[in-house]
Amino acid sequence: MADNMIKIAGVRFRENSKVYDFDAVDIDIVVGDKVIVDSERGSGFAQVVRIRKNENPFAEPSLSAPSLVRGETDAKTEEGEKTSVADRQHVNEQASKTLRKILRKATDADMVQEEKNRVREEEAFAIAQDMIAEREIPMKLIRVEYSFDASRATFFFFSETRVDFRELVKDLAHKLKSRIEMRQIGVRDVARLIGGFGPCGRELCCASFLKNFEPVSIRMAKKQEMVLNPSKISGVCGRLLCCLSYEYEMYDEIKKDLADMHEAESKDKKEDDSLHLEEERRLADEKRRQEDRRRQEKQKEDSQELVRPEARTNHMQGKKPQPQPEQPRDRQQPQEQKSQQPQQHGEKAGRKKRRRFWRKKKKGQQHGDVKPQGPEKA
Repeated sequence: MADNMIKIAGVRFRENSKVYDFDAVDIDIVVGDKVIVDSERGSGFAQVVRIRKNENPFAEPSLSAPSLVRGETDAKTEEGEKTSVADRQHVNEQASKTLRKILRKATDADMVQEEKNRVREEEAFAIAQDMIAEREIPMKLIRVEYSFDASRATFFFFSETRVDFRELVKDLAHKLKSRIEMRQIGVRDVARLIGGFGPCGRELCCASFLKNFEPVSIRMAKKQEMVLNPSKISGVCGRLLCCLSYEYEMYDEIKKDLADMHEAESKDKKEDDSLHLEEERRLADEKRRQEDRRRQEKQKEDSQELVRPEARTNHMQGKKPQPQPEQPRDRQQPQEQKSQQPQQHGEKAGRKKRRRFWRKKKKGQQHGDVKPQGPEKA
């Protein structure tokens, strides 16, 4: 089982730099030791910050496992053991190729060399600053790092635009007598290299424990219902706070649950409103039907009173209504004409009496034997 595990050491070149993994299989080290590593820029001076053991991805348990087939001879078993040892060595070589190795533990001479490199970095920084100001190059120098053997000097700078630094590199190489590398970095990397404290009062996350910069958007601040004030949600680098992404997933899940709850509540409310509207509509229709029924009954009563006014008078006088002969439909007259016929008949009879009276009077005056008399009373 031990052959399937490899020891990996996490080292840091600077106090606030990223942690890199190196192979530490053949070296006995503990956390806090100073070591010399084989980096991409040559030999490097670093400090061990963590040690862990991972399972070897290239290991094959079947190679080292004992044979389970019965009847095999001792010669075959010994041959299998020799084969497994050779295979384990091959697997370890493949695993070591995936990670760079830690060369050795740092000695006192290495410590002195590292101190000299730090002094050279300060001098190179001052020289580069003077050259940049003299040429008026729009760039801000952040840090200078020397490799352990002082053969390479890396200058980290920040600029919002593209910078032509070819002449600057030539002058620095001639002045410092080493290979020069210029590297442009962003504002977040500037904050990581310089360090500092955030608005929360603690050390910057990027300078303390963050390995990589996760993408942060204004949507995260909105999801967490934060005040969208740039001074409240921005860090010392001027960008959105990295800590906005720490609790975003939890807030997102809670918001989804709340959204489902609000959706269900709004759905229930709409159903209640629709039922209430249907009930109101039903009551209004019922009331309208009752009013129409009352109006029809009233119209029916009024029509009956207009058609038979004599029946009502006879009823008031205590007389029984006499049946009237039915008339053909084509000869029936309107109700108003029927009510006006008795009145018209009385007027005609009065006119006939008056005409008869005046004819008699006129005849009497002609013969002279009739005295004038007043009209007869009807």
